[in-house]
Amino acid sequence: MIMGARMTAGASADTPADTGSLRIMVCPHDLVMGGSQLSAIDLAATLKARGHEVEVFAPPGPILPIVHERGLAYVAAPTPSGGFDARSARALAQEVRRFRPDIVHTFESWPTMASVRASRSTPHRLVVTVMSMSIPDYLPDDVPLTVGTGELAAGEEGRPGAVVLLEPPIDAEADAPGETAVARAALGLADDAFVVAVVGRLSREHEKAAGVAHAIRALSAAELPVPMTLLVAGAGDDADAVADAEAEAAASANGREGRLAVRLLGNVDDPRRVYDAADVVFGMGGSALRAMSHAKPLIVQGKAGFWELLTPQSVNRFLVDGYFGDGPSGGPGVAELIAELAVQPGRRVELGAFGRRLVVERYALTRAAEVLEQLYRYELATTRPLRARARARRRSLARFAKFRVAIAAPWLQSTARTLTGRRG
Repeated sequence: MIMGARMTAGASADTPADTGSLRIMVCPHDLVMGGSQLSAIDLAATLKARGHEVEVFAPPGPILPIVHERGLAYVAAPTPSGGFDARSARALAQEVRRFRPDIVHTFESWPTMASVRASRSTPHRLVVTVMSMSIPDYLPDDVPLTVGTGELAAGEEGRPGAVVLLEPPIDAEADAPGETAVARAALGLADDAFVVAVVGRLSREHEKAAGVAHAIRALSAAELPVPMTLLVAGAGDDADAVADAEAEAAASANGREGRLAVRLLGNVDDPRRVYDAADVVFGMGGSALRAMSHAKPLIVQGKAGFWELLTPQSVNRFLVDGYFGDGPSGGPGVAELIAELAVQPGRRVELGAFGRRLVVERYALTRAAEVLEQLYRYELATTRPLRARARARRRSLARFAKFRVAIAAPWLQSTARTLTGRRG
C-alpha cells in the first residue's frame, strides 16, 4: 500500500483495477556498461515479457547488443553534451509524441531533466529511478522516485512524490553461474590462472575509478601468494586514472616478475563472461550484486578507502545501506582480502554460494517488475492540478540551472584568469 507519499518494494500499491498492458518508454542515461544501465534493460525486458509494450530510448553505446538480444524495441536518442542539452529534450518530446507512452521511466539525471524540459511542450507521466548513491536535489519532487537503499529512501522523507525502495534487481537466470573455462578461453586466460575482476563505470562519481586504481597499486605492492590477473571491464570519465595505475603496476616488481598482470578491457559487450572468468570480484551497487548472482565471492568497494568482504556476518549493513561504504571499514585492505581468498578455494566456494542464494531470495527481477507495475498504475491514477505540476517543473529547472552554474564556475574562473594573464 502507498501510505502518504511512501511505498516500499515489499508492499502492494493501491492501484486501479485495470491490469491491461501499458506503453512504457524506458530511458537509461546511456548504453555504456554500468549497473544502472543493465538494470534498466533487465527491467524493460521483464516488463515486455509480462505483456507490456516497451521501448528503450537512449543514446547508442557498447551494450546496445544486449538491448537487441532481449528483443526490445530501440530508438536512438542524441548523445547529450555535458550531461544534458536542449537537443535531448527536443528529441525526447518528439519520441513521446510518436510513441505516446503511458509512462516515461527515466534512469538517473540527464534523461530526467530532458523529460522535465520536454514536458513543457509535451506533457507526459514520469517515473524516475536513481541507482546512484546520492540523489541530486534538482530532480522533480512531485513525481514517483525509486531509490536503491533504505538510507536513501529515509533521506527523502517529506518529499511530495512517492518514494519507493527498489533495490537493484538482478536477472538471476541471465546472470547465473557459467562455465569458467569457457569464459577464460574467450578472454585468452589460462584455466589455472587466479583471476580478480571488477566490472563497472570508471567514473569520478563515488570514487569508482579511484578505488580501482587503488586496488591495482595495492596489489602491485603486495606480497602475492600466487600470480594474479586483474580484469578491469568498463570505461568512463576517469579511465585515465586507472590506466596510469596499470602502467605503474606493469613497471613494478610484481609486474616484471609476472606476479600481477592487469588487463584493461574497456567496455565489453557481455560482462557475464568477465564475472564467470573470475575467482574473486570487487565492486559496488548493481555490479556487486551481479557478481553475487554469478556465485563469486565479493569484496564490496566504497569510497575513501572502504573495502569489506561480503559474508554472513557482514551482510546486514549492506542490506540496509546498499553494497557500498564510505570511509575505512576498519578491517583488511583490498590486497590483503584478495591474498587471503587466493589460498582458500573452499571459502571462495562457500561465499559464492551464499551470495547466489541471497540474490535469488531477495533481489529477484520479477519482484521488482511487479513493484514497478504497481507504481506505474498508482501514478496514472494520481491527479495533480496542472498549475502544481508546472510549479514543480519550474522549481526543478531552476535548481538544475543553479547546479550547472556551480559546476561551471571553476572553469569560468580559470578561463578568466587565463585571459587576464594574456592581456597583462
